[in-house]
Amino acid sequence: MCTSLTLTASDQTTILARTMDFPNVDPWVPTKLPAGTEWQPILGQPATTQFNIVGAARNLNGHTLFGDGINAAGLSCAELYLPSRVTYYDDPQSDKVNLTPQDFILWVLSSHQTVADVLADLPQVALIAHVWYAENKVYPFHWVLADATGATAYIEPTSLTLTATDNPIQVMTNTPTLADHYSGLAAFLQVPDTKQPTLTQASIAWLASGQPLPEGPIPTNRFIRTAINRLGHPQPKTGNDAENAALTYLKQVVTPKLENGQQKPNHNFTHYISFMNTKALTYTHIPIDTMRSQSLSVVDFAK
Repeated sequence: MCTSLTLTASDQTTILARTMDFPNVDPWVPTKLPAGTEWQPILGQPATTQFNIVGAARNLNGHTLFGDGINAAGLSCAELYLPSRVTYYDDPQSDKVNLTPQDFILWVLSSHQTVADVLADLPQVALIAHVWYAENKVYPFHWVLADATGATAYIEPTSLTLTATDNPIQVMTNTPTLADHYSGLAAFLQVPDTKQPTLTQASIAWLASGQPLPEGPIPTNRFIRTAINRLGHPQPKTGNDAENAALTYLKQVVTPKLENGQQKPNHNFTHYISFMNTKALTYTHIPIDTMRSQSLSVVDFAK
């Protein structure tokens, strides 16, 4: 139950931003992983990080589970939920790089510099429906990537062959798939097609009219609201402007935690908002309970 968007400012700074919405589990904390760190996928041989990595992670039985992050080459990646739509292999494949969904982000950030590098290696990857160390379920993830060149990629594992899904709006939430989200956005805006110029013009007109945007945690509503905000507002001028705009849009789709004993184990709520600045090479973490921003350099780990 997360929301992500990518913004590229006029100064060519690209920001990947997201909310992390998840049931009540161990906290996601800013985590630094230096280049040269050995990590062990649940399947296959140990791997070694080629770049510094910073992101939000949980430490489970000595293993690091990243929800999002950026490496020192400026490549960023975030995982979101795609329930009832994913297709994984049941068993490891002899001619593939076998990864559980939880291992995918570290595979991306450990050994790739750009989105193009990831897409070139993607045909080698087999996602396996296998539990991961301390967790007892297989997660239905999909992923968004962005790099310092401004390139983005959206990977929806709806078939065994992994490919990138076209997403010029650069917004992603949860189920349904992006194609259905686009159709829902066009229907909401009452336009005849899902082409980006059509949706952009309609979003500008919608915001100018002062008409309300959809509310609530439903993924389709969060997608429509965030897409109209992203398309209907002017392009940010600087990376700082892009971060501020992303924070404004994402605060509108925060799912609050229930208090006074009403919180249920399966209730998704927003733990944090994060920004990955692919030009400044920083990771910014904003916990929802304090809204105190913490920015970490992925290049200089002393900062």
